[in-house]
Amino acid sequence: MKFGQLLVKLLLTQQWNLIKKPKKLLLRVLTGVAVIFLLNFIAGCYYYKATTTALPPTGDLLRLSDLDKQFVVHNSLAHYFVREVTFQNDSLKLQLGSSYYMSGEDIRYVKPNSAKRYKRKDPRDARLLNEVHLYVSEIVDQGDQVWMVPVSSIERMDVYNHSSKHTTGYSILFGLAMIPVAYVAAVIIILAILLLSGSSCPFIYTWNGQEYEFAGEIYSGAVYPPLERHDYLLLPGLVEEDGEYKLMITNELEEIQHTNLLELLVFDHPEDQEVLVDKYGTAHVLSQSLNATSARSLRGENLLSIIEKDDELIYLGSDPSKDPPLLDGVELTYELPEGTEKADLVITAKNSFWLDYVYQNFREMLGFSYKMWMKKQQDGDPEHFESWSLSQNIPLSVYIMQNGEWVFYDYFHTVGPMAFKKDILELDLSELAPGELKIKLEAGSYFWEIDYVGLDLDQTKVSKPKVVPLSTAVDEKEQSVMDELLKDDEHYYVQPDIGNQAFLTFPVPETDEGRTLVLHSKGYYDIVQNPDGAPKIRAMKEIRKSGNFNKYSNKLMQEMLNEHRWAYGEE
Repeated sequence: MKFGQLLVKLLLTQQWNLIKKPKKLLLRVLTGVAVIFLLNFIAGCYYYKATTTALPPTGDLLRLSDLDKQFVVHNSLAHYFVREVTFQNDSLKLQLGSSYYMSGEDIRYVKPNSAKRYKRKDPRDARLLNEVHLYVSEIVDQGDQVWMVPVSSIERMDVYNHSSKHTTGYSILFGLAMIPVAYVAAVIIILAILLLSGSSCPFIYTWNGQEYEFAGEIYSGAVYPPLERHDYLLLPGLVEEDGEYKLMITNELEEIQHTNLLELLVFDHPEDQEVLVDKYGTAHVLSQSLNATSARSLRGENLLSIIEKDDELIYLGSDPSKDPPLLDGVELTYELPEGTEKADLVITAKNSFWLDYVYQNFREMLGFSYKMWMKKQQDGDPEHFESWSLSQNIPLSVYIMQNGEWVFYDYFHTVGPMAFKKDILELDLSELAPGELKIKLEAGSYFWEIDYVGLDLDQTKVSKPKVVPLSTAVDEKEQSVMDELLKDDEHYYVQPDIGNQAFLTFPVPETDEGRTLVLHSKGYYDIVQNPDGAPKIRAMKEIRKSGNFNKYSNKLMQEMLNEHRWAYGEE
């Protein structure tokens, strides 16, 4: 068995209990092995797809010819590369080249409108990404390797192209399968860099004194106007320069971003305190952390060493090849001091790339009705959207054990897949009996990556922050966009294209204490997709039923695993 297969087999059978109490050296070794192996896998794992058109129109043929695609012509007796294509009335004049062999390893058969793996460095495979295959029923052989082919006789056309969707999906899936219980953040960072696709939300960068560094995403999940919401992003890396704080907001994915408001909330406090702002805009002081006595996955795996610290270990889920559950999360137990009536639940977490991938696939089912469906969502009911999202277990829900039963309490907003976010919710415990407190965090399997969960007992009141408005906001064309961002109103700063960005500055208030900076924003974004084909109405209606999005996710994952059993060391 190859080393890579052996490593995966080892990890998937979970025969690595040493990592449950990791030593630094062991962690670094596993990190290095995982990163190298994952890079090698991604470097060799690419997919192409064959887009099939029956009776292709002349316009499509002309367009592909202008793109310098390599044409290949097939009839019942012969198969040739085409050296030159010219159009004569309603026919193609094809100057034939060498034979195109249909046997052995020279061509990888691929079903119409499906995908198949190729090796990027193999010249035989690389050529496939530039080929157009014409299957013809009638030819006029003019001799000297010249065929005249009536356009009406072209029964089918296959265009081979790289499939970023399948390449991304399988590689993300491999990342999930590779280290099923706990794995290092370095692997996920590499996935983020190499596999960035799909949708997210506006990216925020902070000036650290030398360069702009990525800080996180804002109002993630607000994908329709009715879902426009406030967001509060902690900015620990932001530093002062020349009396200013500098930020940047960018559009780096296929979406149209509508930002209504950007302002800084400045909290000055003693150095030994930390301030977080929850989704309701309420600030909380952190300084009295309470350790959990136990932390287990919903399958009973011990996660205490994984989630008790902000570190390189995260929890994403159990082995996806072994009947994955529809729901997963963390059950925590705390011993509360007598008289505790309130506590703050603190997490460091983010959404997974898998959730992003599944959601994109779900929306592609709309086919050519996508734009019409999107228009309909513009006036939807926000409560309906929230209810649907919760019923599909997309947010990270919080439950508290009361009288032997789990009772839903609240949920954390989605935060996007690009960066971990530290977030907080206040828990009212006044109705609970003193002693043991049980909390459950729950979402669809593989939808969230959880790095840290803690409980803080400090109920110190936070003084009101200094609200610092923008002093300048200039886009990539050096045009001011400040008026659109100063107030929560009907005017939006719109970033419709990849590459749109705005540089922001805020004045720095004086202080002689510790300081916490939080970016307060408000907005929404539209995901840009252009799916084609007939809408899969029946399938979409079924998936939209309560809880069925999770079933769809697991079905999609199992289909990928079944197609690629080799990833588990099986020939």
